[in-house]
Order: sequence, then structure tokens, then C-alpha cells
Amino acid sequence: MKLPNFRLYDVQATAAMLAGIAGLLSVIALTWFVFHGFSWEEKVVQYDPERGLGAYRKPLVMLTTAVAVVVGGTAGLLGFNSLGQKRNARQGRSWLGMTIGALVVAAAPILLVAWLRFSEPIIRNLNKG
Repeated sequence: MKLPNFRLYDVQATAAMLAGIAGLLSVIALTWFVFHGFSWEEKVVQYDPERGLGAYRKPLVMLTTAVAVVVGGTAGLLGFNSLGQKRNARQGRSWLGMTIGALVVAAAPILLVAWLRFSEPIIRNLNKG
């Protein structure tokens, strides 16, 4: 299989758009990881760090944030690099990749701070009796 030639600005524009879409999907997953189980009355996200998905929730939030920032940054940089080039026939894809990349890079740290602020692990009583 032939690899794409990233020296061509059309290829960079398409890659920027695809990376932006991947970053957007990772931000959607991150939003679910952060706010799943949010209690409006107590204004916290309660999770069980010992069982089920809760045992992996904090690492998933951290990993998804890192992936979103890296993929969004890649989309933004590829879109910016190919934007305005005379040999780029796909300027719309450059704009889309750059814009989505910027939104992803801005949203992921905000969601991480929301997780750090609102997450509360459930504490179980070990002395039963």
C-alpha cells in the first residue's frame, strides 16, 4: 500500500480534516467519561474506583485528554500549513481541519479541569459491624 505524500498540500488538507474529526470524536468520548454519573443536586461526579469502569475512569480521562490535544494540534498545524497555498485545491478542508483542531485543543483541557474539579470517588466503609 502506498503511503500518502505529505509534501502535497491537498493531502495535508485532507489529513487535517480527518485528524480534526478524530479529535472531535475523542472530545465526545472525553465528555462522556467526565460527566457520566453527574449529580445535579450535589454537583459532583461520583464513581467507584474499585469496580467496573470506575477503576479505569481516571486513566481513561487522562489518556483521552492527551489524545485529543495531540490529534487536535496535528489537525490545526496541518490545516494551517496547507491553508492559502496556491497548489491546494481543497482550501475548505484546510479551514475545517484548522478550526476543529483549535476547538478540540481548547475543549480538552477544560474537560480535564472539570473532571479534576467535580470527580469524587465513592468511599466504602470497611468496618462493617
